[in-house]
Amino acid sequence: MTITLNNRRDFTLEHLKRVAINGESIRISRSAKRSMNEARKSFMAYLNSDRSRFIYGTTSGAGHHASQRLNPRQQKQMAQQRNRVAPGGGFGPDYLPERVVRMIIFARLTNYIEGHAKTRSIESERIAQMLDNPLPKVPLSGQVGAGEILPLAHVMSHMPHGDTEEAEPMARVNGSPVSTAVLCDVALSTQNRLALAYQIFSLSIEAYGAPLAPYSASLLRYSQSHYEKQAIRSLRYWLNKASTKGRLSYQAPVSWRILPPVFAAAEEAYSTVLESAETSLQAVTDNPVYILPNSRNRLGRVISTGGYHNAQAAPAIDDINARYADLCTLADRHTMKLHSAEHLPPNLAAPAGESYGTAMLSFLQVGYGEEARLAARRSFLPASEGGGIAGQNDVASVSVFAYQKHLRSAFCLEASLTLLATSASQALWLTKRKPAHRLTTLLETIRDLVPPVTTRTNRNLGAELETLQQHFETDINSV
Repeated sequence: MTITLNNRRDFTLEHLKRVAINGESIRISRSAKRSMNEARKSFMAYLNSDRSRFIYGTTSGAGHHASQRLNPRQQKQMAQQRNRVAPGGGFGPDYLPERVVRMIIFARLTNYIEGHAKTRSIESERIAQMLDNPLPKVPLSGQVGAGEILPLAHVMSHMPHGDTEEAEPMARVNGSPVSTAVLCDVALSTQNRLALAYQIFSLSIEAYGAPLAPYSASLLRYSQSHYEKQAIRSLRYWLNKASTKGRLSYQAPVSWRILPPVFAAAEEAYSTVLESAETSLQAVTDNPVYILPNSRNRLGRVISTGGYHNAQAAPAIDDINARYADLCTLADRHTMKLHSAEHLPPNLAAPAGESYGTAMLSFLQVGYGEEARLAARRSFLPASEGGGIAGQNDVASVSVFAYQKHLRSAFCLEASLTLLATSASQALWLTKRKPAHRLTTLLETIRDLVPPVTTRTNRNLGAELETLQQHFETDINSV
């Protein structure tokens, strides 16, 4: 399958998923090529009308050479010489997922598709072609700098070779498609990760025998929060037709009763990151940006901007990381309570098994929770002016840094949910109870990968738990 791009309205999350997850290709439509070539023609008329005016990276040098003006011969020469992007300098043990690299390439085309990148249409076709070639590897570390030139160098150095003319080299590495890509990946995966969390915490409600009152439909009329109503409805969906027999006759611990407001905070953070992703995906972020011709400016206009700095990305991702850390805390509490509750077998130990049962699961929760809280630390603009040679690139973007923490945060939540899911499965198995019917498939999956524990002898429980976490991760990132 191939997606046809006509204009910026085609840059949607649905199309991005098809390109990044399903591996589909991109075709630039005739109308889009016409728009780009017409914009290129008007830009060149604008440029030729006065080649002494300041156009960053075209009539001047770039970065700390911005103050250096170039004569017409030098302008053409610079454009021709920079027909290849030099490979990036970042390095480290971990890399952006391939799906995110595909998202960057897709988002890279937003500036181009209606002519704002002021290039010939052949440039957009070269970028689209990258999706059909071996993908570059982009290190997660070493990508904090002004704009997104550092990560884009790793990506755009793999662009198919071709000649370049004035303004075209700068368009390749300017803008903020990397921030857009990581925002989109966080938005898509968070939706699926929260869906999993609702199921596993609902299974925990069943395993503990917690009263269902905190999730009552009666509460919907009193809540003033749209997000809390959404959380209650989601929990109620999985608890549909749950048995009222054998539950505690008194209230469950706080960690069960506050599930709706804690999930509500997560839903609000998800709403913010989703809006930021959708907005960024269709935004023109080039520097300098070409304002298309209108009645006031018949040849258009070129403006130097800070559009390449997406200030929404890191805070939105940080908020998701913080909500994940809170869910890890609740998963820790639930796991501990399931192993120590008076109405459940001590340590969830099988009658013929070791007395410590599966208590190790509650020990394991501590480390993942601490890692999640560390990853949830706020990403501030760096204090260092590194890269700010001659006063130009003096503030760095931290989007990739926030995303790097997010990947760890996401893993920790999946690990915590894995431990809680296994604990809930064990509790239900020991007490010979079945959960609400909509949770049956989840419970079967858990037990297929981590069967109920009678004895730890001759079992590698850690390997089983890792298999379950990886199963969850695959589902989250492939849907």
